[in-house]
Order: sequence, then C-alpha cells, then structure tokens
Amino acid sequence: MAVNLKLSEVPSREQRLGSITGYDGSLKDLATQGCAGCLRNKQRGFQTVSNCAHIHCINQLAGLEGTLVVDHAPVGCAGAQICFTSVKSRVPAPPGALQHAKVISSAIGESDTVFGALDKLRETVIAANERHNPREIYIATSCVSAIIGEDVNSVCTELSEELGKPVVMAQAEGLKSKIWASGFDAYCHAASRARLIDTKKRNNTVNFVGFSNLGKQYVEPLLARLGLELICLTATASVEDFERACSSVASWGQCGAQSSYLCSALEEKCGVKYFQSHLPYGGVGFERFFLDLGRYIGKEDEAKQVIAEEKEKYRETIEKAKKILAGKRAFVALGASFAYEYTRLLYELGVEVPHAVAYHYDPKLDNPDESEKIAAATDVIELNLDVETSVNDGQVMETRQLIKKYNPDVIITRGHDANIIASSFGIPAYACEIGLILMGYRGLALFATTLADTLANTNLQKQIAKHYKQPFTEKLENTAPHSFYKEVAV
Repeated sequence: MAVNLKLSEVPSREQRLGSITGYDGSLKDLATQGCAGCLRNKQRGFQTVSNCAHIHCINQLAGLEGTLVVDHAPVGCAGAQICFTSVKSRVPAPPGALQHAKVISSAIGESDTVFGALDKLRETVIAANERHNPREIYIATSCVSAIIGEDVNSVCTELSEELGKPVVMAQAEGLKSKIWASGFDAYCHAASRARLIDTKKRNNTVNFVGFSNLGKQYVEPLLARLGLELICLTATASVEDFERACSSVASWGQCGAQSSYLCSALEEKCGVKYFQSHLPYGGVGFERFFLDLGRYIGKEDEAKQVIAEEKEKYRETIEKAKKILAGKRAFVALGASFAYEYTRLLYELGVEVPHAVAYHYDPKLDNPDESEKIAAATDVIELNLDVETSVNDGQVMETRQLIKKYNPDVIITRGHDANIIASSFGIPAYACEIGLILMGYRGLALFATTLADTLANTNLQKQIAKHYKQPFTEKLENTAPHSFYKEVAV
C-alpha cells in the first residue's frame, strides 16, 4: 500500500498491514495465509509485560543529527530513553562525533489531564529551542495526551511559523498498537514529512536504513564495485544525508520492522526503488540481493564477479565453523524479519532450528510495488524454507515454556529477555548482530565463528542454572506454551 505523508499520523501496523502478535504453527502456513490475505491474529487470556511503541519512536528521532524531541507525556514515559540513545555515536566514529540525544519532557501532571497541557507544551518547546537551537523539533504524543484529546498538530503548525523551523508531530501513543514497531513507523513518518524532498534527480548512491552504521566499512567496497556510494540513514543521519538519499537509485532496510516505512516513503515520494524481498544476510541472501541490485542498475556481470570473490574469500572459514556446528540445535527468538533471516542462516550452516519465535509478523509492507513480497514469504516460496514457529510480542512466559520444551544447544536472540531465560536453563545465548555487519559471506563467517566460540565453553551457564530457583507455581511452570490463547479474532 502507498505511504501518505499528507496525513498528520500513520495508522498502526494492525490497521495498515494486518500485522499480528499471536500465532503458532509453521512458517510456510504463516506466509501462505499472509500472502492470501486471510491471516488471523490470536488473542491471549493471560500475557506478561511487553514493550511500547512510544519509546521506540522517540529514541529513533532523538538520535538524528540536529534534532530535539519534546515528549508530550508524563515524565516517566521518557525514562527508558537512557537505555537507548543517551549517547549516540557514528560507527566507525571520527573524532568529536559523540552526540548527546536531546529529549525534553513536557511533564504532563495530574492537573494537566483535567485542564489541558497545550500551553505547557508551547512553553516547553520554546524553552528547549532557546537552550539548544536545533535545526528541527519533533513533538512526540503519548497515551495521556491522546486520552485527554490534545490538538498537538495545531501547536506544531503554529510553532513552525513562530520559530521559523520545522516543528513536526510524531504520533507515538503506545495504546494505538500492540506492536512496538509501530513506533518505528511513527518515527519514519515524522522524519519523512520533515526531511524528504523530491529532487527529480538520480545520483550513484544507494541507501541503507537501519539502527547503526556498524559494518559500513566492509559494505562500501562491495557497492563501489558497482559504482555506488552508500548513504546510511541510521541513528545519527543528518538533514544533508536525507537530502542526498532522496536522489539515490535504490534503498534497502535492515528489516521490515524498523526500516520499511521510510524506504517505502522514499519510493513513493522520491522514486527511489525499494528492495524488500531479498535481505543481504548470509551467503544466499547476499547473492539474491546483490544480483537484484546489479540487474537494476545494469551491472549484473559485475555483481556476479563480486559474489564469486566473496564466496571464495570466506569459504574456508565458514566450512571450518560448519564442522564444529554440525548436529547442533538452535532456538531463535528475534524481531519480525530477523527471526527468519537467522533461521535461513542457521540452515546454511547446517544447524537445526526446532522453533523460531518472531515478536510480530507483517504479512505485507508499505511498498507501493505489491509484487514485492516480504523477505520471509520470499524465502518460503523460493527456498522452500519452513520451520515450526510462533509469534509473540516478547511474551516471556510463552518463550520460556518453548525453550523448556525444545531444550536446544543455544539460543539466538537479541533483547527481550530470551538470553536470561536461556541462562536459567543452563543454555548459552548468542546476542546476534543485525544490519550491515551481518551482510554477505563476511557476515555469515562472523556469525558462524562467533557461534562456534559461544558453544565451545558453556560452563558459566551451567553454573548459573545450578543456583537458579524458578519463581513460578507448579501449575504455571507446567503450562503448555500456547495454552493462553483464548480465541481467534476475525
């Protein structure tokens, strides 16, 4: 579906894309139902705490160079910000590149919920502007500002004229969506409205949209072989980075959750081709993505040459690690795209995946080209990839019961406590990489060798498990993983 930047806010993923947070079955069934438009979400009668779209919106906005975020919320809503972007840095970091993220709360209080807080918001924005003088200001809305009906968009319009700089609303109420990736969409929508300009030009640049520049130095030489320069629209991207990105030939994102809305906006508004079906992780992913890109710019032969050289360069390292990993079983618990990207990588290395947990699932993305399927569905169709899978929004108890059921050799995860659960069972956890650092055969070799090292000594986890006392009742401890599902919503 097309991105509409004229709207002041972006609808949630549940509304736009039919995204879900409840499912158990197989990836092939999940992808087939999603492609057919008949995927249904499962509801829970009991659930543990999850995450919030609000904080993911403001942490992304706060990292952008030259910006300031005013969080129109109770002060506690910005409290988790320190976990994400209290300090951002470019990677690799040149001297003096450290940047302190600027997030200032309007500190909505009890009386404000009765009498309104727009005057307080105006005062906060003006004071913040005088102190920091940013190039642009974003006002993030919250559950409380939405419940009391604050007209934040009108304040943004007034202050843009008064201050002579962009003041843009980011509609980031956590209550709008059970999928915290909707916060990424709110960030992308606000940044796109502020920074995207249709230049009517095309340069020899290609965009990567993601969290971090980590690994940029390894990817740039590969793209240079195709005559392309890399632009990273990541945590510290400047206004100039966005302006140049509007004239690029193509974009891709680290995943469908964090990057797809901005990539789609670049295609819709600026005509920059968005590649979403093949993500360049591991050998197979890199080959398909790089060939797609090479064909698109008329350099397929050059792309094939790069692929052949990279494959041979890391062949010995990968084969050595595969011998160590033979017969191992890995449990995957990751975000929507990477759960299945890592499943494919593990299969490339000969590692069995008894189960993969995705923290949500998008049956489609915002790409205006509807022939472009999401990466997981493409893998199912092209590679016959399948795995027993479930979808939960970081439901700790469900994930714990699944780990207990399958008792794998290692957990592949990133955040949301699956690594802590693993230690309680004496199982090592691999805190996996995402983004540019995982790209290509070099990324596959890095993953393979680090995974082999992780499994070489598991004594620490075994010692932790000996001293762990589970806090759950016997009844809850013996609950089946998906017994909390109570109904299927149409």
